[in-house]
Amino acid sequence: MWALNLLHFLAVAAIAACLYVSLPEWQARPRSRSLLLVPPVLAFICVYIMMGFVAPEHREPWLLRGALATGLVLGVIRGLFIKANIDEFGLVRLPGASDGLFATLVVTTAMAAATLAPLVIEQAAGGVPYATSVAGLGATYLSGRAVAVYLRTRS
Repeated sequence: MWALNLLHFLAVAAIAACLYVSLPEWQARPRSRSLLLVPPVLAFICVYIMMGFVAPEHREPWLLRGALATGLVLGVIRGLFIKANIDEFGLVRLPGASDGLFATLVVTTAMAAATLAPLVIEQAAGGVPYATSVAGLGATYLSGRAVAVYLRTRS
């Protein structure tokens, strides 16, 4: 069995911060455009930490690359078509943007599976690359969507 280490605590801190920073978007509250870019950065930190959990013999780089590319394309497409309201102060509100909630919860679930399952069951270590790829898909989806909305809502 694996033992807890500093990476586990860093992963929990990063995903907790990602969830906390994403709350205003889920509540459809206005926020500055630059704050739209914070949750994807924190989600990427989680993915990079999760890459450290993957044993060298279980690494599948083609799977991770495919998930990252797919997430980026889907995120940019969604970011181009999402409704964004801008108020007189330049704050952006994304009404009906529940896809950000779903993507963040996907990253959270994948990170929890990748960190906790090997601690409990030794054979679960083989599934960590797949959980890392799913989290990568969610993180790049969030980043593609945030960048597209950021560029679309420039003054």
